[in-house]
Amino acid sequence: MHTTNARIPKYVTIKNTLIKKIESGSYLPGDAIPSDNELMRTLGVSKSTITQALKNLELEGYIVRQQGKGSFVTDRSQSQLVLSLYLCPMEQGEEQFWTSLIDEFNSSNQGFSVKAFFLSNEKAPLRDSLFQSFASGNAPDLLSLDGPDVAYWAYMNSLLPFDDYLDQSFLNSFMEPILLQGSFNGKLYHLGYTESTLCILYNKELFKSLGIRIPANINEAWSWDEFLSICRLIKEKVSLPYPLLMDSGRGLSLKSGEWNSYSGLPFILQNNGSFFNDDLTGTAGYINSPQSVAAMKWLGDLFHKYKYTHIENISNSFPDDFAMSLSLPSAYFQSLKNSENVGIIPLPQGLQAATPHGSWGLCMSRQTKYPKQCCQFIQYVFTIQNQLKISKYTGIPVLKEIYEVMDNFNTISNNTNILFSQLHHSSFTRPQTPAYPFFSKQFAYSYYNIASGADVQAEMDHLAELVDDHLYRHNYYKMIQE
Repeated sequence: MHTTNARIPKYVTIKNTLIKKIESGSYLPGDAIPSDNELMRTLGVSKSTITQALKNLELEGYIVRQQGKGSFVTDRSQSQLVLSLYLCPMEQGEEQFWTSLIDEFNSSNQGFSVKAFFLSNEKAPLRDSLFQSFASGNAPDLLSLDGPDVAYWAYMNSLLPFDDYLDQSFLNSFMEPILLQGSFNGKLYHLGYTESTLCILYNKELFKSLGIRIPANINEAWSWDEFLSICRLIKEKVSLPYPLLMDSGRGLSLKSGEWNSYSGLPFILQNNGSFFNDDLTGTAGYINSPQSVAAMKWLGDLFHKYKYTHIENISNSFPDDFAMSLSLPSAYFQSLKNSENVGIIPLPQGLQAATPHGSWGLCMSRQTKYPKQCCQFIQYVFTIQNQLKISKYTGIPVLKEIYEVMDNFNTISNNTNILFSQLHHSSFTRPQTPAYPFFSKQFAYSYYNIASGADVQAEMDHLAELVDDHLYRHNYYKMIQE
């Protein structure tokens, strides 16, 4: 078992001190605990530290805070069990969806309730927040994670597998890629509540005026050469900054999370390149192979040689003033609210087809004392009705029953069946290794540098050296196999 030595933050120490006083009877149910100012004075900490400590005490059901009156100890002997849930919304409107779903669940009288705590990956890295909560012994009962990070947290012994708590008939209702993404070392730790892929969004009116061929399905996808010729045509004929927007105009940022890897890695596989060796213990000779380097050179040329796409953020160009965009499907479904001029084209194909998949999903914390209740809530999240609701934000459900209806009968217009076809025929799961978060971060740097004009072979060699050193230093696989 691997553990972390992260420093316990002050607010957690204060929270635990107050919990001891409550549980020892120093503060009885109904008692007011000292005011914020008094706690600041006696404990010698800042207002923000006290606020965070009390917010967590309330989240865990020890106190109730009343505006203008103070904080009062609850009677936990009479109170209902409350599960804590850490969520990191990624799509527009997602926080509203979760708030509504949880309110509906709590009103259904299940014998317990769920309280959500929304985290922002932009304000503070999610991993830092999780490190602190797990290290202090105050982890939530449930948490959301991005799929490729599951192996890391499972390896850290932070997650409790679902295998003993969810029956096979329930798990059989999920699309296979969702179960594959959520597994590590033969156990299931994560259930994605959405699915995703990568596509090209296009300006229907502009493409019609230029006579550009529009692939109707994945078998008609553009080749790399045809894609370049279309970019060249747009650049010659249309007064736009770039023929291709990157990530709906957000560009290629080192702060964009998983985007750089999600959007770059497929092209390596399309060129018969690879990332790791078969047992995921090394990258030298794979991520820096001739095939991988050639793919990254092709990508880099789009930025600095041809000026077909961009690094900087010009997201105000989408969806009103653009030709094409390399995007997630969620950008398409959001754009439909304001415009019918956006369509979907499959990802261009190199020597072979390869498209990414993966999603955020729910996990159980190893520290939860209530796995059955956690799984009861999870089963509620994955009812067909709730899956249909969340698919309004993402467009891609994870249950076979919904997926098959949309895939076979194309119930959504404008070629969105392309998304389902890519997931079914050409999707790959990102490497399921505890080293993936490190690999992805370093790849993001390499991709950014290559897009800026750096030597491709040197960048990829350096990437392989960093990742292999990381694998060696952490000795991941020897510990796993033992």
